Amino acid sequence: MPRRKIPYTKRATTLDEQLGKLRRHGVIISDESKAKEYLADIGYYRLGFYLYPFEQTYPHLDHRRQHLVNPGTRIEDVVALYYFDMDLRNILNKYLSRIEVAIRTTIIYELSNKYNSNPTWFVDPNVVSSDFIRKFPNEAYRSIKNKLPIQRHHAKYLGQYAPAWKTMEFMTFGNLEVLYDSLIWDRDKSLISSHFREFAIETFKSYLTAIREVRNACAHGNVVFGMTLSKGIRAGQACPSFSANEQQSFKGALRVVDYMLRQVSVNRANDMWNELWSATSRLYKKTPTIRTVIESQTGIIPQKNRCFLHLLRSLLKKIVKFVRKKR
Repeated sequence: MPRRKIPYTKRATTLDEQLGKLRRHGVIISDESKAKEYLADIGYYRLGFYLYPFEQTYPHLDHRRQHLVNPGTRIEDVVALYYFDMDLRNILNKYLSRIEVAIRTTIIYELSNKYNSNPTWFVDPNVVSSDFIRKFPNEAYRSIKNKLPIQRHHAKYLGQYAPAWKTMEFMTFGNLEVLYDSLIWDRDKSLISSHFREFAIETFKSYLTAIREVRNACAHGNVVFGMTLSKGIRAGQACPSFSANEQQSFKGALRVVDYMLRQVSVNRANDMWNELWSATSRLYKKTPTIRTVIESQTGIIPQKNRCFLHLLRSLLKKIVKFVRKKR
């Protein structure tokens, strides 16, 4: 049964009142002047998202939430997590753009050459769904046609739309995801997904959704490290198996990003991880207490620790193998 709604009675608060609330929640504030700078720069409400992992009742954000933080939590710890998440967005944005360009290029090249007698195959009812074609003028092309290269095309040539290699260059990643899903023939979808060595169409579609949602979170300054995806990622080449809480998590999404980036460039994937390891190492130097939460939610483990874990796993496998032989 849905809970009964109540009137909203909270009012805006001053910086001094915000400091008071943080202290009542158990946050240590040793430098009030600096703390006010944080609040004026970041905002109390936004900073609150980064307070969650320090709360005693985390990850519960429903009626079980009590707002009290773990003993010893400083406002500097919360701010460090905020800047870590900013680093995460900046790092991922760069590599997500590389993935997006590769997907866009693959769709344009493969399908434009397959349907080379129709440069506007993306609105051909023999190729894509009628629903996509009906919505395309208002939901996609309205903004695309204002781009200067498209304006120059229409000033010179007849036709409602510019060809795929021009039009699709200005489609959003969301437009591309919908287009992929709207392709009538599975063989066309497979032509794209197999380029990235994922042969299960629905699995590849879940990859596109995960990439879009992470990309949007990065672009709009949303919390990334603890984000929840709207849909679960299907098991496949990127993620052969999931634990129960990974399918809709950032940790699962990062596995997809890593996999897709490796299909584009192994060197760029290694660069991404080096940057991620550096960012997490900087965070742990400032606030080591957050390490368990970050590693469980992101799967990002500093390189030297990953090497140690790899050696430990190898040693355990050898021990198990030795014991079995003795039996």
